[in-house]
Amino acid sequence: MLKFEIKNLSRNPFVGLLSALLLVLILFATFNGKQRVDNQLATIQKLKEKENKFYENHRTVLDSIEKGLKQPLPEASWYKSPEYPITVGAIRGSGSYAVLTPAPLSAVSTGQSDLFPYYFKVAVGNTNAGRDNDNFENPFNTAQGQFDLAFVLTFILPLLIIALTYNILSAERERGTLPLLLSMPLNIKQWLLQKLVFNYLFINILIFVLLALSFAFFGISLTDFSFVQLLFALALYSLFWFGMAYLVNSLGKSSSFNAMSLLGVWLFFTLLVPSTVNMLATALYPVPSRVEFVTAQRQMQNQTEKQKEKILAAFYQKNAQFERKASESEKTWQDWWREGFAEDEYAEQMLQKIKQDFQAKANAQRNFANGFQYVSPVILFQNTLNQIAKTDTKTYMDFQEKVEDFEKEWSAYFKGKFMKNEKLTTKDYANFPKFEKESK
Repeated sequence: MLKFEIKNLSRNPFVGLLSALLLVLILFATFNGKQRVDNQLATIQKLKEKENKFYENHRTVLDSIEKGLKQPLPEASWYKSPEYPITVGAIRGSGSYAVLTPAPLSAVSTGQSDLFPYYFKVAVGNTNAGRDNDNFENPFNTAQGQFDLAFVLTFILPLLIIALTYNILSAERERGTLPLLLSMPLNIKQWLLQKLVFNYLFINILIFVLLALSFAFFGISLTDFSFVQLLFALALYSLFWFGMAYLVNSLGKSSSFNAMSLLGVWLFFTLLVPSTVNMLATALYPVPSRVEFVTAQRQMQNQTEKQKEKILAAFYQKNAQFERKASESEKTWQDWWREGFAEDEYAEQMLQKIKQDFQAKANAQRNFANGFQYVSPVILFQNTLNQIAKTDTKTYMDFQEKVEDFEKEWSAYFKGKFMKNEKLTTKDYANFPKFEKESK
């Protein structure tokens, strides 16, 4: 039977068309994914070069000052001096970039990468995302705006499987060869199962080979364990669709009935279930819009302004070593910064409460949606590909948590030196906080 099936496939023009179509789709999707990853890597490299240049220039100037080759800058030019912690930790291009380096197979799936930023600029009391994003909108929506391998494997592959398997049994009946099969000493359902198993192995081997060739051509790692995970997930996902083909074919209906039934299954799992879960998550766990979040931030800022006198009084009471100037004109730049930090600390406490409220609602919606991923193999497979590519929501949320921790570490270092009236040395430049590698 094996030889017969191989000969049958080799003579089937649809098989050649299927193989050519898969090759084109996989190559094009891999190219898109690789280009996206390369753009991210190029951006990260430019950002790091910019950061290194900024601090190397300041360190060089400070080294010349320490060696007596240059005079220290006058107090009026404090914002240019490489000696002051505020200058190199908070203003005028200072700060360190925290980046999420693409994983070995990030090219496989766009995932949530077009919703979440992959780098932040961290300075004292300030964290700027690499680009606009909205963390509080429905987190269940997967990115489908780009043509990637995840789209090919999740949505197009099942259609190709359906096209290959919908009439395996019905075609024999419609050609009049079924009675001949029934006259042989074999079980028709066992025969159908053997045919589908052969086609299952053929499709998976074909895709594995095409993926390997495409990855090798575009320089994507084939030795990383995530590639094995990808193949395993793909084998299980295609097994589901071949199982559906077996169930529908075993009903003994016509080819048109089989095609419509399998397409109905495809529509149900790829469109109806995800859309229904999305609507339920939005309806049962509504998340406030970005406008409401910005409005809450503005209210917090107004509250901070109203409490300014109380905040500053508490600050100077706690820090008796600093003298509070009677008038605004008497204040030095250090006074302005110290008072600004006191106000920022109060505002940050208020802001954390707002963030926690919004984030709790977003998490509730996300957890509800994720709880339904096992209802649809399409959702489960898409999420699995995102996890393999490290473009899933959890990866970005963990990254943002580490960025927040890094911002606290960075701020504590430079604010600590500033509040102690300490100046920086060239040795300090080598000890600035560094963002730990987030990808493992």
